[in-house]
Amino acid sequence: MKQFKYITISLLMAASGLFSGCSADYLETNPTNQVSDGTIYSSLENLRLAINGIHRKMVSQDGSSQGLGGEPGYIVSRETLGDDMTWQTNTWHKTTHQWKAHRDAKSSVDYLPWRIYYRWVLNANFVLENIDKYEDKNVALHHGLKGEALCFRAFAHFNVVQMYAERYKAGDANTQAGVPYRKSSEAIPMARNTVAEVYQYINEDLDEAIQLLEGYKPESAASAVRLNHFTEETAWGLKARVALAQQDYAKAADATDKALQLSLKRGYALMTGNELLNGFADITTASKEVLWAAMTKADQTVYFYHFMAYMSWNDNTTAIRQGVKSISLETYKLMSSTDIRRQWWDPEGKSDDLPATSYIPYPGQVRKFRARSTSDHVSDYAYMRLAELYLMKAEALARSGKEAEAQEVLTAFAITRDPEYKASKKGEALIEEIMTHRRIELWGEGFRWFDLKRLNLPLHREGSNWDQAFCLVMDVPAGDVQWQFMIPQEELNANPLMVQNP
Repeated sequence: MKQFKYITISLLMAASGLFSGCSADYLETNPTNQVSDGTIYSSLENLRLAINGIHRKMVSQDGSSQGLGGEPGYIVSRETLGDDMTWQTNTWHKTTHQWKAHRDAKSSVDYLPWRIYYRWVLNANFVLENIDKYEDKNVALHHGLKGEALCFRAFAHFNVVQMYAERYKAGDANTQAGVPYRKSSEAIPMARNTVAEVYQYINEDLDEAIQLLEGYKPESAASAVRLNHFTEETAWGLKARVALAQQDYAKAADATDKALQLSLKRGYALMTGNELLNGFADITTASKEVLWAAMTKADQTVYFYHFMAYMSWNDNTTAIRQGVKSISLETYKLMSSTDIRRQWWDPEGKSDDLPATSYIPYPGQVRKFRARSTSDHVSDYAYMRLAELYLMKAEALARSGKEAEAQEVLTAFAITRDPEYKASKKGEALIEEIMTHRRIELWGEGFRWFDLKRLNLPLHREGSNWDQAFCLVMDVPAGDVQWQFMIPQEELNANPLMVQNP
Protein backbone atom coordinates (compact mmCIF):
# COMPACT_ATOMS: atom_id res chain seq x y z
CA MET A 1 0.00 0.00 0.00
CA LYS A 2 2.99 2.31 -0.01
CA GLN A 3 2.02 3.93 -3.30
CA PHE A 4 -1.46 4.80 -2.02
CA LYS A 5 0.03 6.27 1.14
CA TYR A 6 2.48 8.23 -0.99
CA ILE A 7 -0.33 9.61 -3.14
CA THR A 8 -2.42 10.56 -0.16
CA ILE A 9 0.45 12.31 1.59
CA SER A 10 1.41 14.11 -1.60
CA LEU A 11 -2.14 15.29 -2.08
CA LEU A 12 -2.42 16.52 1.45
CA MET A 13 0.80 18.45 0.96
CA ALA A 14 -0.45 19.86 -2.32
CA ALA A 15 -3.72 20.81 -0.69
CA SER A 16 -2.18 22.35 2.40
CA GLY A 17 1.56 22.93 2.53
CA LEU A 18 1.89 23.98 -1.10
CA PHE A 19 -1.17 26.20 -0.90
CA SER A 20 0.46 28.73 1.40
CA GLY A 21 1.20 32.41 1.15
CA CYS A 22 -1.37 33.47 -1.44
CA SER A 23 -1.49 37.18 -2.09
CA ALA A 24 -4.74 39.07 -1.65
CA ASP A 25 -4.90 40.01 -5.32
CA TYR A 26 -5.52 36.49 -6.57
CA LEU A 27 -8.64 37.68 -8.36
CA GLU A 28 -6.45 39.52 -10.84
CA THR A 29 -3.72 36.90 -11.32
CA ASN A 30 -3.15 33.61 -13.07
CA PRO A 31 -3.98 30.39 -11.19
CA THR A 32 -1.83 30.02 -8.10
CA ASN A 33 -0.89 26.93 -6.14
CA GLN A 34 -0.91 28.49 -2.71
CA VAL A 35 -3.35 29.00 0.15
CA SER A 36 -2.69 28.95 3.89
CA ASP A 37 -2.59 25.69 5.87
CA GLY A 38 -5.72 24.42 7.55
CA THR A 39 -8.11 26.60 5.55
CA ILE A 40 -8.26 24.83 2.22
CA TYR A 41 -11.80 23.53 2.50
CA SER A 42 -13.22 26.08 4.91
CA SER A 43 -14.91 28.30 2.31
CA LEU A 44 -15.76 28.67 -1.35
CA GLU A 45 -13.01 31.24 -1.73
CA ASN A 46 -10.41 28.76 -0.52
CA LEU A 47 -11.87 26.04 -2.71
CA ARG A 48 -11.43 28.48 -5.56
CA LEU A 49 -7.74 28.65 -4.67
CA ALA A 50 -7.58 24.86 -4.54
CA ILE A 51 -8.91 24.71 -8.12
CA ASN A 52 -6.38 27.39 -9.09
CA GLY A 53 -3.70 25.20 -7.58
CA ILE A 54 -4.54 22.21 -9.78
CA HIS A 55 -4.40 24.41 -12.86
CA ARG A 56 -1.03 25.73 -11.72
CA LYS A 57 0.30 22.21 -11.11
CA MET A 58 -0.50 21.28 -14.71
CA VAL A 59 2.63 23.24 -15.67
CA SER A 60 5.18 22.35 -13.04
CA GLN A 61 8.40 20.60 -12.15
CA ASP A 62 6.33 17.96 -10.38
CA GLY A 63 8.26 14.75 -10.91
CA SER A 64 11.75 13.38 -11.35
CA SER A 65 12.24 13.89 -15.08
CA GLN A 66 13.20 17.23 -16.61
CA GLY A 67 11.63 16.26 -19.92
CA LEU A 68 8.21 15.64 -18.34
CA GLY A 69 7.17 19.01 -16.95
CA GLY A 70 3.47 18.52 -16.33
CA GLU A 71 0.86 18.24 -19.09
CA PRO A 72 2.94 20.03 -21.77
CA GLY A 73 5.77 17.60 -21.03
CA TYR A 74 3.49 14.58 -21.38
CA ILE A 75 2.31 16.06 -24.68
CA VAL A 76 5.92 16.23 -25.95
CA SER A 77 6.40 12.62 -24.88
CA ARG A 78 3.30 11.46 -26.75
CA GLU A 79 4.28 13.44 -29.85
CA THR A 80 7.60 11.61 -30.00
CA LEU A 81 5.65 8.34 -30.34
CA GLY A 82 3.96 9.49 -33.53
CA ASP A 83 4.82 9.61 -37.21
CA ASP A 84 4.97 13.36 -37.87
CA MET A 85 7.85 14.51 -35.67
CA THR A 86 11.53 13.60 -35.75
CA TRP A 87 14.93 14.95 -34.75
CA GLN A 88 18.56 13.90 -34.32
CA THR A 89 21.39 13.80 -31.80
CA ASN A 90 19.80 15.02 -28.54
CA THR A 91 18.83 12.20 -26.19
CA TRP A 92 15.89 13.81 -24.35
CA HIS A 93 12.80 11.70 -25.20
CA LYS A 94 14.96 9.41 -27.36
CA THR A 95 13.85 6.15 -25.73
CA THR A 96 10.21 7.27 -26.02
CA HIS A 97 10.81 8.00 -29.72
CA GLN A 98 12.14 4.44 -29.96
CA TRP A 99 8.98 2.99 -28.40
CA LYS A 100 10.92 1.71 -25.37
CA ALA A 101 10.24 3.99 -22.40
CA HIS A 102 6.44 3.68 -22.32
CA ARG A 103 6.83 -0.10 -22.29
CA ASP A 104 9.12 -0.02 -19.26
CA ALA A 105 7.06 -0.06 -16.07
CA LYS A 106 9.93 1.53 -14.13
CA SER A 107 10.57 4.37 -16.58
CA SER A 108 9.59 7.91 -15.59
CA VAL A 109 7.96 8.25 -19.01
CA ASP A 110 5.65 5.43 -17.94
CA TYR A 111 5.01 6.12 -14.26
CA LEU A 112 4.99 9.93 -14.01
CA PRO A 113 1.85 10.55 -16.10
CA TRP A 114 -0.02 7.89 -14.13
CA ARG A 115 1.13 9.30 -10.81
CA ILE A 116 0.45 12.95 -11.64
CA TYR A 117 -2.87 12.49 -13.45
CA TYR A 118 -4.19 10.58 -10.46
CA ARG A 119 -2.84 13.27 -8.16
CA TRP A 120 -4.99 15.80 -10.02
CA VAL A 121 -7.95 13.41 -9.78
CA LEU A 122 -7.65 13.04 -6.02
CA ASN A 123 -7.19 16.78 -5.56
CA ALA A 124 -10.37 17.32 -7.59
CA ASN A 125 -12.12 14.72 -5.46
CA PHE A 126 -11.12 16.58 -2.29
CA VAL A 127 -12.87 19.63 -3.71
CA LEU A 128 -15.95 17.68 -4.79
CA GLU A 129 -16.31 16.12 -1.35
CA ASN A 130 -16.30 19.48 0.39
CA ILE A 131 -17.95 21.95 -1.96
CA ASP A 132 -21.65 21.16 -1.59
CA LYS A 133 -21.73 22.39 2.00
CA TYR A 134 -21.20 25.92 0.66
CA GLU A 135 -23.70 25.90 -2.22
CA ASP A 136 -26.07 28.36 -0.54
CA LYS A 137 -23.22 30.86 0.04
CA ASN A 138 -22.77 31.64 -3.66
CA VAL A 139 -24.64 29.37 -6.07
CA ALA A 140 -22.89 30.63 -9.22
CA LEU A 141 -19.40 30.22 -7.77
CA HIS A 142 -20.30 26.83 -6.31
CA HIS A 143 -21.54 25.58 -9.67
CA GLY A 144 -18.48 26.89 -11.50
CA LEU A 145 -15.91 25.42 -9.12
CA LYS A 146 -17.70 22.08 -8.98
CA GLY A 147 -17.87 22.03 -12.77
CA GLU A 148 -14.13 22.69 -13.01
CA ALA A 149 -13.35 19.88 -10.54
CA LEU A 150 -15.47 17.48 -12.59
CA CYS A 151 -13.64 18.55 -15.74
CA PHE A 152 -10.31 17.83 -14.07
CA ARG A 153 -11.47 14.37 -13.05
CA ALA A 154 -12.77 13.59 -16.52
CA PHE A 155 -9.77 15.08 -18.34
CA ALA A 156 -7.20 13.16 -16.28
CA HIS A 157 -9.00 9.83 -16.56
CA PHE A 158 -9.49 10.37 -20.30
CA ASN A 159 -5.75 10.77 -20.83
CA VAL A 160 -4.91 7.81 -18.60
CA VAL A 161 -7.34 5.41 -20.28
CA GLN A 162 -6.07 6.38 -23.74
CA MET A 163 -2.48 5.81 -22.69
CA TYR A 164 -2.70 2.70 -20.49
CA ALA A 165 -5.59 0.72 -21.98
CA GLU A 166 -6.69 -0.70 -25.30
CA ARG A 167 -8.60 1.68 -27.54
CA TYR A 168 -12.36 2.07 -27.28
CA LYS A 169 -14.01 0.12 -30.12
CA ALA A 170 -17.37 1.44 -31.29
CA GLY A 171 -19.98 -1.32 -31.49
CA ASP A 172 -18.12 -3.62 -29.06
CA ALA A 173 -18.85 -4.25 -25.39
CA ASN A 174 -15.44 -2.78 -24.48
CA THR A 175 -15.03 -5.06 -21.49
CA GLN A 176 -11.23 -4.95 -21.85
CA ALA A 177 -9.32 -3.69 -18.81
CA GLY A 178 -9.32 0.09 -18.56
CA VAL A 179 -8.03 2.03 -15.56
CA PRO A 180 -9.41 2.68 -12.07
CA TYR A 181 -11.92 5.54 -12.16
CA ARG A 182 -11.45 7.21 -8.81
CA LYS A 183 -14.42 9.14 -7.44
CA SER A 184 -13.14 9.36 -3.88
CA SER A 185 -10.18 11.08 -2.27
CA GLU A 186 -9.62 7.95 -0.21
CA ALA A 187 -6.55 6.41 -1.83
CA ILE A 188 -7.43 2.75 -1.49
CA PRO A 189 -6.60 -0.18 -3.79
CA MET A 190 -8.87 -0.34 -6.82
CA ALA A 191 -9.21 -2.80 -9.66
CA ARG A 192 -9.26 -1.61 -13.25
CA ASN A 193 -12.68 -0.56 -14.47
CA THR A 194 -13.53 -1.74 -17.96
CA VAL A 195 -12.90 0.64 -20.82
CA ALA A 196 -16.68 0.95 -21.25
CA GLU A 197 -17.10 1.96 -17.60
CA VAL A 198 -14.31 4.50 -17.74
CA TYR A 199 -15.85 6.24 -20.73
CA GLN A 200 -19.27 6.10 -19.12
CA TYR A 201 -17.96 7.87 -16.01
CA ILE A 202 -15.98 10.41 -18.07
CA ASN A 203 -19.13 11.34 -19.96
CA GLU A 204 -21.21 11.53 -16.80
CA ASP A 205 -18.70 13.91 -15.22
CA LEU A 206 -18.55 16.07 -18.34
CA ASP A 207 -22.33 16.17 -18.71
CA GLU A 208 -22.73 17.40 -15.15
CA ALA A 209 -19.85 19.84 -15.58
CA ILE A 210 -21.41 21.35 -18.70
CA GLN A 211 -24.63 22.06 -16.84
CA LEU A 212 -22.78 23.59 -13.90
CA LEU A 213 -20.48 25.73 -16.04
CA GLU A 214 -23.26 27.47 -17.96
CA GLY A 215 -22.61 31.17 -17.63
CA TYR A 216 -19.64 30.62 -15.31
CA LYS A 217 -17.13 33.48 -15.16
CA PRO A 218 -13.94 32.15 -13.55
CA GLU A 219 -12.22 34.77 -11.39
CA SER A 220 -13.40 37.62 -13.62
CA ALA A 221 -14.62 38.21 -17.14
CA ALA A 222 -11.10 39.16 -18.27
CA SER A 223 -10.08 36.86 -21.11
CA ALA A 224 -6.51 36.48 -19.83
CA VAL A 225 -7.89 35.01 -16.62
CA ARG A 226 -10.70 33.07 -18.25
CA LEU A 227 -8.25 31.15 -20.42
CA ASN A 228 -6.66 29.56 -17.35
CA HIS A 229 -9.84 27.76 -16.38
CA PHE A 230 -12.41 25.29 -17.63
CA THR A 231 -15.47 26.99 -19.07
CA GLU A 232 -18.66 25.78 -20.70
CA GLU A 233 -17.09 25.94 -24.16
CA THR A 234 -13.97 24.00 -23.14
CA ALA A 235 -16.11 21.38 -21.38
CA TRP A 236 -17.99 20.90 -24.65
CA GLY A 237 -14.61 20.69 -26.39
CA LEU A 238 -13.53 17.91 -24.03
CA LYS A 239 -16.86 16.18 -24.64
CA ALA A 240 -16.11 16.26 -28.37
CA ARG A 241 -12.62 14.79 -27.87
CA VAL A 242 -14.13 11.92 -25.90
CA ALA A 243 -16.81 11.30 -28.51
CA LEU A 244 -14.18 11.12 -31.27
CA ALA A 245 -12.22 8.58 -29.21
CA GLN A 246 -15.42 6.52 -28.95
CA GLN A 247 -16.06 6.94 -32.69
CA ASP A 248 -19.46 8.43 -31.82
CA TYR A 249 -19.39 10.96 -34.62
CA ALA A 250 -22.94 12.26 -34.24
CA LYS A 251 -22.23 13.14 -30.62
CA ALA A 252 -18.85 14.64 -31.54
CA ALA A 253 -20.44 16.87 -34.18
CA ASP A 254 -23.08 18.06 -31.73
CA ALA A 255 -20.54 18.77 -28.97
CA THR A 256 -18.19 20.70 -31.23
CA ASP A 257 -21.10 22.68 -32.66
CA LYS A 258 -22.07 23.78 -29.15
CA ALA A 259 -18.45 24.60 -28.29
CA LEU A 260 -18.06 26.61 -31.49
CA GLN A 261 -21.28 28.55 -30.99
CA LEU A 262 -20.28 29.53 -27.46
CA SER A 263 -16.73 30.40 -28.50
CA LEU A 264 -17.70 32.56 -31.45
CA LYS A 265 -20.34 34.30 -29.34
CA ARG A 266 -17.64 35.17 -26.79
CA GLY A 267 -15.50 36.74 -29.51
CA TYR A 268 -12.99 34.00 -30.26
CA ALA A 269 -11.92 33.82 -33.90
CA LEU A 270 -9.55 31.87 -36.11
CA MET A 271 -6.16 33.43 -36.69
CA THR A 272 -5.30 34.57 -40.21
CA GLY A 273 -2.22 35.77 -42.09
CA ASN A 274 0.69 36.85 -39.91
CA GLU A 275 -1.31 36.04 -36.76
CA LEU A 276 -0.47 32.41 -37.49
CA LEU A 277 3.23 33.18 -37.12
CA ASN A 278 3.06 34.44 -33.52
CA GLY A 279 5.00 31.50 -32.09
CA PHE A 280 2.26 30.46 -29.61
CA ALA A 281 4.29 31.71 -26.65
CA ASP A 282 2.37 34.84 -25.63
CA ILE A 283 -1.27 33.90 -25.82
CA THR A 284 -2.64 37.05 -24.19
CA THR A 285 -1.47 39.34 -26.97
CA ALA A 286 -0.83 37.08 -29.93
CA SER A 287 -3.65 34.56 -30.27
CA LYS A 288 -7.38 35.14 -30.40
CA GLU A 289 -8.32 31.52 -30.91
CA VAL A 290 -7.02 29.93 -27.69
CA LEU A 291 -9.83 28.70 -25.41
CA TRP A 292 -7.85 27.09 -22.60
CA ALA A 293 -4.21 27.71 -21.73
CA ALA A 294 -1.48 27.93 -19.13
CA MET A 295 -0.52 31.58 -18.82
CA THR A 296 2.98 31.80 -17.39
CA LYS A 297 3.99 34.90 -15.45
CA ALA A 298 7.61 36.05 -15.48
CA ASP A 299 8.19 34.81 -11.92
CA GLN A 300 6.60 31.40 -12.54
CA THR A 301 9.06 29.84 -14.96
CA VAL A 302 9.71 26.10 -14.80
CA TYR A 303 13.03 26.55 -16.58
CA PHE A 304 14.16 23.45 -18.47
CA TYR A 305 10.93 21.60 -17.70
CA HIS A 306 9.00 23.89 -20.05
CA PHE A 307 7.45 22.78 -23.34
CA MET A 308 9.43 25.41 -25.26
CA ALA A 309 12.70 24.01 -23.91
CA TYR A 310 12.06 20.98 -26.15
CA MET A 311 9.66 22.07 -28.89
CA SER A 312 10.58 25.64 -29.85
CA TRP A 313 13.32 26.53 -32.32
CA ASN A 314 14.88 29.42 -30.42
CA ASP A 315 15.06 28.52 -26.73
CA ASN A 316 18.63 28.42 -25.45
CA THR A 317 18.70 24.82 -24.25
CA THR A 318 20.81 21.84 -25.23
CA ALA A 319 17.69 19.99 -26.38
CA ILE A 320 16.97 22.79 -28.85
CA ARG A 321 20.52 23.61 -29.95
CA GLN A 322 21.35 19.96 -30.65
CA GLY A 323 17.99 18.52 -31.62
CA VAL A 324 15.36 20.99 -32.80
CA LYS A 325 12.19 19.01 -33.52
CA SER A 326 11.32 18.61 -37.20
CA ILE A 327 8.21 17.76 -39.16
CA SER A 328 8.39 14.66 -41.31
CA LEU A 329 9.08 15.97 -44.80
CA GLU A 330 6.44 13.59 -46.17
CA THR A 331 3.89 15.34 -43.96
CA TYR A 332 5.23 18.76 -44.95
CA LYS A 333 4.68 17.92 -48.62
CA LEU A 334 0.97 17.45 -47.97
CA MET A 335 0.50 21.24 -47.71
CA SER A 336 -0.34 23.32 -50.77
CA SER A 337 2.21 25.86 -51.96
CA THR A 338 -0.06 28.70 -50.79
CA ASP A 339 -0.58 27.39 -47.25
CA ILE A 340 0.67 29.96 -44.72
CA ARG A 341 1.57 27.16 -42.32
CA ARG A 342 4.50 26.16 -44.52
CA GLN A 343 6.30 28.91 -42.61
CA TRP A 344 5.91 26.88 -39.41
CA TRP A 345 8.90 24.79 -40.54
CA ASP A 346 12.13 25.14 -42.48
CA PRO A 347 12.16 22.22 -44.95
CA GLU A 348 15.79 22.80 -45.90
CA GLY A 349 17.31 23.35 -42.46
CA LYS A 350 19.13 26.56 -43.31
CA SER A 351 22.07 27.33 -41.05
CA ASP A 352 21.70 31.06 -41.72
CA ASP A 353 18.17 31.04 -40.30
CA LEU A 354 19.10 29.75 -36.82
CA PRO A 355 19.28 31.83 -33.61
CA ALA A 356 23.03 31.23 -33.27
CA THR A 357 25.84 29.24 -34.83
CA SER A 358 25.69 26.70 -31.98
CA TYR A 359 22.28 25.49 -33.22
CA ILE A 360 22.45 22.45 -35.49
CA PRO A 361 20.45 22.80 -38.76
CA TYR A 362 18.23 19.91 -39.83
CA PRO A 363 15.60 19.60 -42.60
CA GLY A 364 12.06 20.26 -41.44
CA GLN A 365 13.02 22.23 -38.32
CA VAL A 366 10.13 23.75 -36.42
CA ARG A 367 9.35 27.47 -36.51
CA LYS A 368 5.79 27.04 -35.23
CA PHE A 369 6.79 27.39 -31.57
CA ARG A 370 9.03 30.20 -30.38
CA ALA A 371 9.94 30.76 -26.74
CA ARG A 372 8.88 34.15 -25.40
CA SER A 373 12.08 34.39 -23.38
CA THR A 374 15.22 32.39 -24.10
CA SER A 375 16.90 33.39 -20.85
CA ASP A 376 14.33 32.28 -18.26
CA HIS A 377 12.24 29.98 -20.49
CA VAL A 378 8.95 31.74 -19.81
CA SER A 379 6.16 31.05 -22.31
CA ASP A 380 2.45 30.30 -22.35
CA TYR A 381 0.96 27.03 -23.53
CA ALA A 382 -2.37 26.38 -25.31
CA TYR A 383 -4.36 23.28 -24.33
CA MET A 384 -7.32 23.92 -26.64
CA ARG A 385 -7.71 26.15 -29.69
CA LEU A 386 -10.64 27.11 -31.88
CA ALA A 387 -8.90 25.45 -34.83
CA GLU A 388 -9.25 22.07 -33.12
CA LEU A 389 -13.00 22.59 -32.76
CA TYR A 390 -13.41 23.30 -36.49
CA LEU A 391 -11.39 20.22 -37.38
CA MET A 392 -13.23 17.98 -34.93
CA LYS A 393 -16.59 19.12 -36.28
CA ALA A 394 -15.49 18.65 -39.90
CA GLU A 395 -14.18 15.16 -39.17
CA ALA A 396 -17.28 14.12 -37.22
CA LEU A 397 -19.61 15.36 -39.96
CA ALA A 398 -17.58 13.71 -42.73
CA ARG A 399 -17.45 10.37 -40.90
CA SER A 400 -21.23 10.66 -40.35
CA GLY A 401 -21.80 10.96 -44.09
CA LYS A 402 -22.72 14.65 -44.00
CA GLU A 403 -20.24 15.65 -46.68
CA ALA A 404 -21.69 19.02 -47.66
CA GLU A 405 -21.77 20.22 -44.04
CA ALA A 406 -18.30 18.84 -43.41
CA GLN A 407 -16.90 20.62 -46.45
CA GLU A 408 -18.53 23.89 -45.36
CA VAL A 409 -16.88 23.69 -41.94
CA LEU A 410 -13.53 22.66 -43.40
CA THR A 411 -13.63 25.49 -45.92
CA ALA A 412 -14.37 28.07 -43.21
CA PHE A 413 -11.24 26.83 -41.44
CA ALA A 414 -8.96 26.14 -44.40
CA ILE A 415 -9.24 29.53 -46.09
CA THR A 416 -7.75 31.15 -42.98
CA ARG A 417 -4.65 28.99 -43.48
CA ASP A 418 -4.61 28.89 -47.28
CA PRO A 419 -6.29 31.86 -49.00
CA GLU A 420 -6.32 29.87 -52.26
CA TYR A 421 -8.11 26.86 -50.78
CA LYS A 422 -10.86 25.38 -52.98
CA ALA A 423 -13.25 22.67 -51.85
CA SER A 424 -13.11 19.62 -54.12
CA LYS A 425 -12.95 16.37 -52.14
CA LYS A 426 -15.72 13.90 -51.32
CA GLY A 427 -16.08 10.60 -49.49
CA GLU A 428 -12.88 9.06 -48.13
CA ALA A 429 -10.81 11.70 -49.91
CA LEU A 430 -12.60 14.40 -47.89
CA ILE A 431 -11.95 12.55 -44.63
CA GLU A 432 -8.28 12.18 -45.57
CA GLU A 433 -8.06 15.89 -46.38
CA ILE A 434 -9.53 16.79 -42.99
CA MET A 435 -7.08 14.50 -41.22
CA THR A 436 -4.21 16.04 -43.19
CA HIS A 437 -5.23 19.50 -42.01
CA ARG A 438 -5.45 18.09 -38.49
CA ARG A 439 -1.91 16.68 -38.72
CA ILE A 440 -0.53 20.00 -39.97
CA GLU A 441 -2.51 22.34 -37.73
CA LEU A 442 -2.10 20.43 -34.46
CA TRP A 443 1.48 19.27 -35.04
CA GLY A 444 3.34 19.20 -31.73
CA GLU A 445 0.20 19.76 -29.65
CA GLY A 446 -0.35 16.20 -28.44
CA PHE A 447 -2.93 14.68 -30.80
CA ARG A 448 -1.25 12.56 -33.46
CA TRP A 449 -0.48 9.44 -31.39
CA PHE A 450 -3.97 9.53 -29.87
CA ASP A 451 -5.44 9.90 -33.38
CA LEU A 452 -3.55 6.90 -34.71
CA LYS A 453 -4.69 4.82 -31.76
CA ARG A 454 -8.36 5.84 -31.78
CA LEU A 455 -8.61 5.18 -35.53
CA ASN A 456 -6.73 1.88 -35.21
CA LEU A 457 -4.07 2.96 -37.69
CA PRO A 458 -0.50 1.63 -37.82
CA LEU A 459 2.57 3.70 -37.12
CA HIS A 460 4.45 4.26 -40.36
CA ARG A 461 7.34 6.68 -40.39
CA GLU A 462 8.64 7.71 -43.79
CA GLY A 463 10.55 10.55 -45.38
CA SER A 464 14.11 11.58 -46.04
CA ASN A 465 14.61 13.32 -42.69
CA TRP A 466 13.96 10.26 -40.54
CA ASP A 467 17.11 8.79 -39.00
CA GLN A 468 16.29 5.13 -38.45
CA ALA A 469 19.50 4.56 -36.51
CA PHE A 470 18.26 7.20 -34.02
CA CYS A 471 14.55 6.39 -33.74
CA LEU A 472 14.92 2.63 -34.43
CA VAL A 473 11.19 1.97 -34.83
CA MET A 474 9.69 2.86 -38.21
CA ASP A 475 6.55 0.73 -38.13
CA VAL A 476 4.16 -0.62 -35.48
CA PRO A 477 1.05 -2.57 -36.53
CA ALA A 478 -2.38 -1.25 -35.61
CA GLY A 479 -3.74 -2.84 -32.46
CA ASP A 480 -0.35 -4.12 -31.31
CA VAL A 481 0.16 -4.36 -27.53
CA GLN A 482 2.83 -1.66 -27.86
CA TRP A 483 0.02 0.91 -28.20
CA GLN A 484 -0.54 0.54 -24.47
CA PHE A 485 1.70 2.07 -21.80
CA MET A 486 2.63 -0.45 -19.13
CA ILE A 487 0.96 -0.15 -15.74
CA PRO A 488 3.71 1.42 -13.56
CA GLN A 489 5.59 -0.98 -11.33
CA GLU A 490 5.06 1.27 -8.30
CA GLU A 491 1.30 0.93 -8.82
CA LEU A 492 1.56 -2.84 -9.09
CA ASN A 493 3.62 -2.96 -5.91
CA ALA A 494 1.10 -0.89 -3.97
CA ASN A 495 -2.19 -2.09 -5.39
CA PRO A 496 -2.94 -5.82 -5.03
CA LEU A 497 -6.01 -5.44 -7.26
CA MET A 498 -4.04 -4.09 -10.23
CA VAL A 499 -3.10 -6.28 -13.21
CA GLN A 500 -0.40 -5.57 -15.79
CA ASN A 501 -0.85 -5.01 -19.50
CA PRO A 502 0.47 -7.65 -21.92
